[in-house]
Amino acid sequence: MTTSQNTDSDIQAVDPVQIPGMISVVHPANPDGGLPLSLFANGLLTLRVDPWTQQSGGDNARILLGDSDVPVLNKTIDDSEKDSPFNMYLQGDLLSHGINKIRLSVLRINQTTPQTSVPLTVLLHRPRPGGEVSGPGDNPNLTLTLPADVIANGVDAATAAQGVSVKISYPYMRADDVITLDRDSQETRHTVTAFEASVGNVDIILRTADFWQDNPRFALRYRVTDLLGNTSGPQAIWSRTTYIDVHVRQPALDLIRPKVLEARELNGERLNFEIDFYSADFATVEVNYTGSARDQQVKVYWIGRNSTYGSEIQTVSQAGQTLTFRIPRNEVVDCIGTGAAVMYTVRLPGTITDIPSARLNLTVTAQKHRLPEPTLDSSKTNLRAYHPMFSTAHTARVALFGVTVRYGQEIPITPNTSQTDLRVDPAWISENRGRPIMINWTLRETGTGTPIVFSWFLRLTA
Repeated sequence: MTTSQNTDSDIQAVDPVQIPGMISVVHPANPDGGLPLSLFANGLLTLRVDPWTQQSGGDNARILLGDSDVPVLNKTIDDSEKDSPFNMYLQGDLLSHGINKIRLSVLRINQTTPQTSVPLTVLLHRPRPGGEVSGPGDNPNLTLTLPADVIANGVDAATAAQGVSVKISYPYMRADDVITLDRDSQETRHTVTAFEASVGNVDIILRTADFWQDNPRFALRYRVTDLLGNTSGPQAIWSRTTYIDVHVRQPALDLIRPKVLEARELNGERLNFEIDFYSADFATVEVNYTGSARDQQVKVYWIGRNSTYGSEIQTVSQAGQTLTFRIPRNEVVDCIGTGAAVMYTVRLPGTITDIPSARLNLTVTAQKHRLPEPTLDSSKTNLRAYHPMFSTAHTARVALFGVTVRYGQEIPITPNTSQTDLRVDPAWISENRGRPIMINWTLRETGTGTPIVFSWFLRLTA
């Protein structure tokens, strides 16, 4: 009797089985996929077998597990099944927890040596997180433990700020399990680390933001889903609910409008530029609001004529603290004769939402002349300044703000003209190439001692 010899082309002629519903999974063993327990119907796993090359009636398909060449399942196809896909049903109990290798071996009717596919490697988690629990209700295998003083006294503001330890444990804890902790109808998710899985428990710290509402029966419970989507239960999904008295009593936030200390007119709503700001280096914004508490983050916004300046973020160190922010001088100059909306946002600890304050609608008084923003030619070396026509002597001077600050020379303005060209140093443009820059100019009436008049700013990228 002739015995066939396997060649590379023969091996390629038999494809691995397919498993409907197999999912992709990230795992150190790099398996071909994962098998959720939901794929096992009545304890059987469906294996899809595609036709192999030169298939004949009487060929025998065999399923091999691991490195064993002893079939655990076989099927002989008849002529009516030739060249058509078919299913085989594997007893789920034959698969073990962890990585499994499944091979398809085909013994052709006219051969004595089977041809075998490369292994299909699959990940199986069994039992499910917490083990199998029949019936609905609370899952007795999912334990949640709180400190005794929290059970007895609940959670006040000081306790919440310090942090409350929630200890979670359950059988068959594995790395990458996702614990969903229900905090009185709001959820927090925690992914189990390899270390936590090795010791069999997880410690989740809840802080002020997690105790999101006062409730004498603040409910805590959790459920678990593993890497393959297997949930605790399967019907008793949730742990027993633990109720605690949460009475943080954080005063409700009242984010009143900020103050600009240099705005001394009209109840703080008007900044007199020439009287109260002419020589200032910055505007001072003061923030104080009801409900401030430690670790809240505050940021001020100056919403000007055509741009918005956002300050650095400051963190509240104690309740009731007054925070002070500085707005650069140029942002105020750019609002001469118009104004700005000034506001701030507050972000509570443990959140990503910025809560906006009321706005201070601030007016900045005009100067003697309204000087709009200048324009720059395509070479970025000639600035055109626009102004009223003068019959008396005036000078113009360019101001350049970038990596460095430079001021041009005083250039006489030609009488009875409404625009003046000012040179921009090409070297300054080069050193700021690709960076945002601000340019304006100043007007001086020669020999009078009257205040210098500032134009609005041109903002662009060098």
